[in-house]
Amino acid sequence: MPAGADRLVALMFGEALAPQERSPEEGGGAALAPLERLPEPSGGAEPSGGEALALEGVAFGDHRLDVRIAHLAVRRGEVIGLAGLEGSGQRLLLRACAGLLRARRGRVVVGGADLTGRPYPAFLRAGVGYLPADRRREGLIAGLSIEEHVALRAPRPGLFLRPREIRRAAERAIEALRIRGRPDTPVERLSGGNQQRTQLALLPAGLALLLLEQPTRGLDIASARWVWEQLLARCRAGAALLFASSDLDELMRYSDRILVFSGGRVSPPVGVADLTLDRLGRMIGGELDDAALPSAPGAPALPPAPAGSDR
Repeated sequence: MPAGADRLVALMFGEALAPQERSPEEGGGAALAPLERLPEPSGGAEPSGGEALALEGVAFGDHRLDVRIAHLAVRRGEVIGLAGLEGSGQRLLLRACAGLLRARRGRVVVGGADLTGRPYPAFLRAGVGYLPADRRREGLIAGLSIEEHVALRAPRPGLFLRPREIRRAAERAIEALRIRGRPDTPVERLSGGNQQRTQLALLPAGLALLLLEQPTRGLDIASARWVWEQLLARCRAGAALLFASSDLDELMRYSDRILVFSGGRVSPPVGVADLTLDRLGRMIGGELDDAALPSAPGAPALPPAPAGSDR
């Protein structure tokens, strides 16, 4: 059964979280590239250094899938793509890194802080942002307006929110993120592209790690370009990005390294320079035995999961 609104609010925002209010200048707000230009891909760019995420001996899963990762290190400014048929473990990894799924064993470290076993609000305070694939059911709350979503993200120095300040913040977000709607527009009345823009508007500035499922699914070309412009701006500001996509071209264009999920196994992180679309497709189909290709300099390889992992 879908969770109620109160539960969704707690899961999405965390009761103890009080991030700073976004201004048009922060988080890719005011300076936007023209939509006519494709954003420059991150692949091949030098990550800004510093470890944003480290996984050590982690195991996680659900009733049908067990995923094990011996070691994974992601640097600030790096883009990691997660490839594979849907349901192969990419979503489980993202949720484990967001604190929404507790690892059965191992360590999850974000920005040097050990968050193993910590609740979702602790990950939020550590600078982790998560955008799910299902914008309507998980990313946003049906029945609430853009303004009400902004209010949920606003600083809370006391028990009462100032309506005028919230309205102005919503208007700034609408202008900066080019959302086609008004502050009082219910989010379910927005198009898919504008729902994704609203989700991006709710992310605080200065994130260390940004996790996304299918970031451009269902969007037109112009909206997809715009979304990636914002995401790459976050990376240039120092955030690490992990994203799952079923679009192989998108994975190859924007990733620095790619992890492939297939039949309960996870490949080493492979640099995009060592991949072709054909090879990536064959790896998704299960040809992971020879996947230990050179990765980005200084990045340790990720061994395949043990043979006991299955669906």
